[in-house]
Amino acid sequence: MHYVEKLFQSLQPLYNQPWFPYAVGVLGLIFAYSVWMTLRSLPKLVMYPIIMSTAVIIFMNWIYHRNEPEMLTPMVNMIAQFLPNSGQ
Repeated sequence: MHYVEKLFQSLQPLYNQPWFPYAVGVLGLIFAYSVWMTLRSLPKLVMYPIIMSTAVIIFMNWIYHRNEPEMLTPMVNMIAQFLPNSGQ
């Protein structure tokens, strides 16, 4: 854990740079592509449940904490009344 804290402290001066969000986005896309290629090498019977369970976990997290993207708020409002939330 100490190494992670040290990494974030060393990256602190970069947070205010205008190119930093784009660099993080590109790294995220490279990581997502790598994960996608790994999942494609699995049988479809294994790949689709992994993708579906990941999507359900993210969606349930949005409903519980109500931090969904703004364009999904109407859909989440309809579903959130039936599911638990953090009460904030």
